[in-house]
Amino acid sequence: MRVRRLALCAALLGVLASCDRGAPPEGGAIRDDRVMMSATSRYDAGRFAGDWVTRADFGGDWRISGFRFDAGRWIEEDAAGGGPRVAQVSADQPAVFTLNYGGFSGSVRQMVVLWVDEGFRTAALSTRDGSAAFIVDRKATGGSDRIAAAVSALEHNGFDVARLRVE
Repeated sequence: MRVRRLALCAALLGVLASCDRGAPPEGGAIRDDRVMMSATSRYDAGRFAGDWVTRADFGGDWRISGFRFDAGRWIEEDAAGGGPRVAQVSADQPAVFTLNYGGFSGSVRQMVVLWVDEGFRTAALSTRDGSAAFIVDRKATGGSDRIAAAVSALEHNGFDVARLRVE
């Protein structure tokens, strides 16, 4: 377990070191909003359905340890140990959907699937406004090459990947 985590960290550091990130976003933001955000063209809701584990995030107010996505629902697990939260999902366009929590604070969030690997095992997601982003995987360990590709997708979409926290 420890060896896998070290290998994942080494892979992420390698990706980060090889990137020309330029100036970080201004004002402590995790994303440079001057960079256009793009959704993946590979998205398929049926293949995206199922359980996902958060492998990396940027911290902040919205931290989840994972989620289940299926049948028009998103059920997330709070990383701080709070109970699950359920949102209704409505598709806005391919790879973009809205989460409606029905009255809770932060009750509506528009999500963008920025990247997903061909096997639908690893994905990079973001809120449309760029205030939160996650790298998620079907498993809690392994897939360092896919995690590195997800980091690259976040960077391509303007995220300051130097601030990314690996779980």
